[in-house]
Amino acid sequence: MNIIANARRMAPILLAILIPLILAVACVPVGGPAGPPVSVSVKPHQLPPLPCEDRFVAHSLDHITSIEDEVVRTYDSNGSGLAVNDLDRDGDLDLVLANLAGLNAIFWNQGGFSFHKQEFPHGQSRGVSVVDIDGDGWLDIVFAHRITRPLVWMNDGHSLGAGSKVSLVPGRVLKRIPGFTRVDWFAAPQKAYTLAWADLDGDIDLDFVLATYQSEYTRVDPHDLANGGVVYYENTGTVFVPTHLATRSQALALLLVDLNQDGRLDIWAGHDFLMPDQVWLWSPQGWAEAETFAETAQNTMSFAVGDIDNDGRAELFSADMKPYPETPEMMAAWSPLMEMMADADIAGDQQVIENVLQVPAAAGSYVNEAELRGLQASGWSWSAQFGDLDQDGFLDLYVVNGMAAEEMFGHLPNAELVEENLAYRNDGQGYFQPVPSWGLNATEGGRSMAMADLDNDGDLDIVVNNLLAPAAVFENRLCGGNSLTVDLIWPGSKNTRAIGAHLTLHTSAGKYTRTLRSNSGYLTGVPPQAHFGFPDGSMPLLLEIRWPDESDSALVIPIAAGGHVLVERTD
Repeated sequence: MNIIANARRMAPILLAILIPLILAVACVPVGGPAGPPVSVSVKPHQLPPLPCEDRFVAHSLDHITSIEDEVVRTYDSNGSGLAVNDLDRDGDLDLVLANLAGLNAIFWNQGGFSFHKQEFPHGQSRGVSVVDIDGDGWLDIVFAHRITRPLVWMNDGHSLGAGSKVSLVPGRVLKRIPGFTRVDWFAAPQKAYTLAWADLDGDIDLDFVLATYQSEYTRVDPHDLANGGVVYYENTGTVFVPTHLATRSQALALLLVDLNQDGRLDIWAGHDFLMPDQVWLWSPQGWAEAETFAETAQNTMSFAVGDIDNDGRAELFSADMKPYPETPEMMAAWSPLMEMMADADIAGDQQVIENVLQVPAAAGSYVNEAELRGLQASGWSWSAQFGDLDQDGFLDLYVVNGMAAEEMFGHLPNAELVEENLAYRNDGQGYFQPVPSWGLNATEGGRSMAMADLDNDGDLDIVVNNLLAPAAVFENRLCGGNSLTVDLIWPGSKNTRAIGAHLTLHTSAGKYTRTLRSNSGYLTGVPPQAHFGFPDGSMPLLLEIRWPDESDSALVIPIAAGGHVLVERTD
């Protein structure tokens, strides 16, 4: 049975008409006359084999981000990134873990938190992205490399083995491993620390932005000063054309997000070492640098974005370093560094040495409410991500912490500041409290981190790439709630995973919004899969999709308890 649904502007009327019909429908209605044609499949989530325990359970992976020296020094201390996505299109999310002295690796998801490891012939990597660069439907892998320009591995189709279309241009093939071919024609000509991908110019293909971490950049090659900074690369279909937005940067994080609510993604670079964050707003005339925030983090480590109070407007979290908890023991461990940072503080600028939560205010402005909402201090924080971990309809926050460096913490055993990772539960009003009972307070020195449903049971699991300790997967065994996970496929475009799409789920308990992204947190590639949690006793009703080309779809959800929805455009 197919029912024609109107577009976004008709959603309130649709809800009133369709709610009594939800339990009666046998299939999903598809896009309305104002929207594109789509096909939709819905299936229940897999039931977990074990009962819930109201905690996360840790699993180790055969991967340790290692360093070349016996003593950890700046900048080896920054660790390496990771990405999560379905590389072989089998419905399970795979893991890509970068390394420094060791080798990067894919961990193919075999189900049940079992993974098969496949190594790359290199390490020395920072940020990781998994995106479909050429629009062929297969997800490719890009590593930001410490020594050379980014390394691009094109997906041949995992089931296709060594033979692939890229063999047609052997002069541009640099290396092969099973399922992937390293090529040079999609690589940026300069080194990068972190990258982010999206359709930034509105032509329905993936552009990207890269940024350098100048302190490391010049240390590795002090004579190469010409190509640093923040660079936007426009995808013309055959080549990527660079526009240098800044010739110098100390960027640990990049976020592509609509900051001024004009419907177009903007660029936000988060800088370390007293260099203020930078924002470039999209305009028809080109990128314009703007002063967007009254307060920013001084040492921006990562970004997280999410609608924490379900008002339809996203809040923006910047992770910095500030001791937590402020016990005498913790303050003594931090003391030498705190003295250094105090000496370096610049009176009168907008930077603060703590986490910042940008809350939307009037006229497109933002107000920092990190302290008010309980998020101003989380230790030496690296990756932070929002996600509805307990499936109550409100986004929680997870932050991974710790630092090791002889120059800063030589007074501590192994020159390491040992801190617990922090999980924060949203109280339903957009305010947060730590929840150590969830079992996420690991101390292995996390760096990159992502949330994703790794076992297809509907809840969010967590993967962390630690420094000098095995990478970890935290299996979600919290009790309560339900969820809907949504994947978008757009095979007729060059943005086949619809990165940048905006989704709104109407439920009997309220409505929730998500935006599909390629990158978030610290050096982390995230899957473009929307996860919506909602409380027990409520049910999903209507899913609205604003596609990257600004067309709309409105879909009735016929599974009262949630499930997985795959929406494929057929135009």
